[in-house]
Amino acid sequence: MPGASWWRRADLVAAVVLGLAALILLVFLVYPISRIILNSFFRLDEPLRLANLTLEHFSRFASSSLYRKALLHSLTVSLVASVLALLIGLPMAFFVARVKVPGKTLLLSLGTLPLVVPPFLGAYSWILLLGRNGILTNLLKRTLGLQLPSIYGAPGIILAFTLGYFPYVFLLVYGALASADPSLEESAQIMGAGRFRITRTITLPLVTPAIAAGMVIIFMQSLGSFGVPAVLGGEYYVLTTLIYFQIVGYFDLNAAGAIALVSVAFTAVSLFLLHHLSQRRGYITVTGATRAARELQGRGIRVVAMAYCVLILAVALIPHLVILMTSFAETWGRGALPTAFSLGNYRRVFANAWSPMQNSLFLATIATLTAGVLGTLMAYVAVRKALRGRWVLDLTITLPFIFPGIAVGVAILSGFSSGPLILSGTWLILAVAYVIRRIPYIFRSASAALTQIDPAMEEASATCGASWLRTSLRITFPLMLPGVLAGASITFSTLLGELSTTIILYSAQWKTMTVAIYEYLLADLLGPASALGTLLTLAVLATMLLANKLLGRTLGSLFKMV
Repeated sequence: MPGASWWRRADLVAAVVLGLAALILLVFLVYPISRIILNSFFRLDEPLRLANLTLEHFSRFASSSLYRKALLHSLTVSLVASVLALLIGLPMAFFVARVKVPGKTLLLSLGTLPLVVPPFLGAYSWILLLGRNGILTNLLKRTLGLQLPSIYGAPGIILAFTLGYFPYVFLLVYGALASADPSLEESAQIMGAGRFRITRTITLPLVTPAIAAGMVIIFMQSLGSFGVPAVLGGEYYVLTTLIYFQIVGYFDLNAAGAIALVSVAFTAVSLFLLHHLSQRRGYITVTGATRAARELQGRGIRVVAMAYCVLILAVALIPHLVILMTSFAETWGRGALPTAFSLGNYRRVFANAWSPMQNSLFLATIATLTAGVLGTLMAYVAVRKALRGRWVLDLTITLPFIFPGIAVGVAILSGFSSGPLILSGTWLILAVAYVIRRIPYIFRSASAALTQIDPAMEEASATCGASWLRTSLRITFPLMLPGVLAGASITFSTLLGELSTTIILYSAQWKTMTVAIYEYLLADLLGPASALGTLLTLAVLATMLLANKLLGRTLGSLFKMV
């Protein structure tokens, strides 16, 4: 029977994909992770013998003040940034979802920008604004006689994290509010409950999972960020800069691995708490209802909502406009403002940093295409096939979420700088790390798209005699394409601005745009750094705009479920 033959071929494809996922899991995840775990219990250059086992690297968190402070600093800035992002993003999500304000689509689009612009660029812009000779620093000192505190250290890092990552809370909570069944709140209002009580007893509990997810994501991103602390930290070490110091200063992968494992432990605990919160209580925000909740239309609340959203977005986005201005600056005056403008910085960048630009585009393209193919096939098997080995897929997708970017870099470098497969110094080691970190993006978006496709169409195609390959190419994959494109656009744009993993793995020949910007900043070459940063931002924005045009919707609208 044609149908039976079709399913046998589909099962064969599923088995092949599952085997490929297992190979990726073993070679590029389990092997390097096991190396980093094993090495962390041995001193550098000591043979891997039972007699040489040591807890020296971990005991430094108790004996070394530098290690203790780095751990405390990491937890402090990550937790404070998560709380502040909640305080900023939650009201904004409520205003956009439940108040009749003009330009909601524009607000959602602008609210997404801080996520697609590399965070360390925003960190650098705050130096231009609030540094020792910053624009705002000089302005306030001259006009009001105020001396602002130093932007370096915890205040600057927290500021950059908060304004760079608050859209996670904003977009996730907005999606939950926009998708929630309005009948619950309407019933409470009919029974005489006031707006404050409805918000406290119904609205907030319904969006608790979104709030928790947003805060956990921000905590994880902050804990694993290298660029922001490297630019704004100064002598304020965090775990990621301590890892970088161990590798660049001593090439001590053993000590760096131990620090990375401590970071991973806190990331895993945060994910466990999120899972526990979600399992502890049942939350239903989306039902069969397709209508949106009634928006508040009072003049006072509309003015407050619009003013708040504009203020937050202005504060979050103005630093990036400052980078644009600085990219054209030729000479600077005493007031920390440019006095002459030209294209000199761009000419310098195209003359000296053309290779990093090509490398970034090449690596991001190769990694996106590879992750796109693998992620789509894995999503198909996970959704359409009930195989006993599906846990392999789940583990392959979950592990990169647990490991911060710099920890992935340390693991890949530990696994492939020696041994049977040496990739260090080549473009392949960067491509492998990028694919491993970004497969989950494609997998999640492709899975979501596939669950909305009725399997009856594929079965009808098989009944008519079409092969599995023809059915997939003509029916299944074209219908999945919008979801895959959404994941691919996010993957490509984030890889262009990737620094945490790249800074550990790159070689002189395969320097990327983000590494070149970081080196310009270290050399205090603000103009070229701004010019290259502007080009990077434009490339990311162009990618997102193209994706929006192809999908026919904004990135922010992807968070809305109805």
